[in-house]
Amino acid sequence: MSHNVEVIRIDEKKVMKQTIILTSLLSILFVGLNYFLHPELSFSILRFLLGVAIYIIVSLLLVIANELLNIIGYRYRCKVARESISLSIHLEKGLIYSKTTEKIKNGHYQSIFLTSFAITGIIPLAFGFAIGNYAILLASASFIAGGLANFIGINKLQKFPDDCLVQDIPEEFSVYVYLNNSEKQAS
Repeated sequence: MSHNVEVIRIDEKKVMKQTIILTSLLSILFVGLNYFLHPELSFSILRFLLGVAIYIIVSLLLVIANELLNIIGYRYRCKVARESISLSIHLEKGLIYSKTTEKIKNGHYQSIFLTSFAITGIIPLAFGFAIGNYAILLASASFIAGGLANFIGINKLQKFPDDCLVQDIPEEFSVYVYLNNSEKQAS
């Protein structure tokens, strides 16, 4: 690598373990808060199965909506070419991610992920609390915890100028930071 390129790497195994722990903690917290807000609780097999179905459907919808918002952000906030945007599914790791082959500004990159996370993480959580639905709250907990790697990466990107160029390589859990802005966006 050139001296003007810095690579931010996330320890994949460590983040996966932290995500599981965070999911568990958030699940306990959200269930406890929901029980405090809505103390009526009844159990039946049918209600349990319906809850599992809601959890699976909401989890999938959150991931899909998040990635679509990222794609919209790449296209319209960062003005990247449509051909440079892709959606990938990595079944072995259980990952779905969108990316662009173009370099984009650090500030734009961070804002895209923070905006999509706020919409797909916080709004469903608030909705789950409002209606007292445990399945939605548990889906929100796992989705919010799943964003841990993004938040670690964004935290590391904070030390770089907003106008420097970055390129996300999600399959490597890496972001390349180009400190010399004389490079033009290229794939």
